[in-house]
Amino acid sequence: MSGFLITRNQNAERRLIARRGPDLTRTFEVEGYHFSHYLLNVDDKRAPQPFVDGDIVCVLDGEIYSAPSAGRDPGTLISLYRQHGDDFSRHLDGEFAVAIYDFSRRIMVLATDPFGTKPLFWSGTEAGSYSSGLGAAEQVAPNSVIVVDLDRDESHCRVGEPFDFDHQEKESYDDWIVAFEQAVRKRATDGCYIPLSAGYDSGGIDCALRQLGLEYKAYSVEGEENLVMLRQRNCDGEILRMDAEDIAAQEALLRVHAEKASYRVTRDGVLQECDMLEDRACCGLALIHSLARREGRKVFLSGQGGDETLDARRDWPGYLFPDKLRQWPDFSSGFQTAYLTKEDFIAGALGTEGRFPYLDREVVQEFLWLSSELKNRNYKAPLHEYMMRCGYPFDEGVKTGFCPLPGSDKGFPWCKVAAD
Repeated sequence: MSGFLITRNQNAERRLIARRGPDLTRTFEVEGYHFSHYLLNVDDKRAPQPFVDGDIVCVLDGEIYSAPSAGRDPGTLISLYRQHGDDFSRHLDGEFAVAIYDFSRRIMVLATDPFGTKPLFWSGTEAGSYSSGLGAAEQVAPNSVIVVDLDRDESHCRVGEPFDFDHQEKESYDDWIVAFEQAVRKRATDGCYIPLSAGYDSGGIDCALRQLGLEYKAYSVEGEENLVMLRQRNCDGEILRMDAEDIAAQEALLRVHAEKASYRVTRDGVLQECDMLEDRACCGLALIHSLARREGRKVFLSGQGGDETLDARRDWPGYLFPDKLRQWPDFSSGFQTAYLTKEDFIAGALGTEGRFPYLDREVVQEFLWLSSELKNRNYKAPLHEYMMRCGYPFDEGVKTGFCPLPGSDKGFPWCKVAAD
């Protein structure tokens, strides 16, 4: 994770963005645009940004796995752009938000990955990791490329290549399991960490890290978890307790240092407006990130996306994936966008970087290609199969939320019905 802001206002708010990348600050000015980049150097090899090549300036937040040198070699992303033009992001495998300013063509190009794991905001010809430095800004949609004319302030948006929802033909979980382990392997770094609950999603990542023999640390919060299960899983990490005072301390930290995020989601057919900082699960995550950062750990693997891609409960009547599949509302928007933004803002306040194995393009596509019978065989069926094969402990069919205190909001935001 890094933070960046491109604006014509030299005095724009940068304090919150700077917390995303505490290791190095670099600024660059061209034609009245001020490029500010804040680097989180997860392995001491990332190159300072902005990347500059002739009349092209580029900034990146995230990690590109298809081009391992993209975050280290200033020419990689710009070279792809020169080769493929505005379609360059189709050739990227990773979790990214990219802004390219091509002053020879007089355009700004903004690109996000298929799920928008790294939030990107824009206002006119300005862009940044947060909206606070941009005034009236909107978030770039997942899987999008926005091209803006720098002189006329005109823009057009194009959606990237969709997933294949039409061929549910695979009769084995094997390809999904291979893809999932590969997704974990390429996202893990030496010394990474995971917030580990007693549920499926973080458990699947923990299981894969063990199978791959990778070094990491797990942090858990007792809350309303199944403590027997949690202790079976997290035998070498830390299991934390949080009282009301701990929660208040983390709330205070987030209100000072985290970007404020309100988002609208539809629950049970009702449009609701939610305040991220009133989600008590945020406090548990903030505590985990704080402890990990003190120990020098900067990258964590998140289970976000597991519910939205593997579970039919929220989006399909009867909790079953149908024979004729279509993209469902929370697949890449709705709760998916809201929770990804929440995770990013919390991690950004503590200077850590989240990575999302369940939202790896190949992992998602392999799930979509499973026959409807295999999808519906068990709750989160391919993950169920994977943990069964590995002998990893889990409660079959039990969905576990992340909640720091018994009797609180079970990890869901406190919402109010939106006025419109």
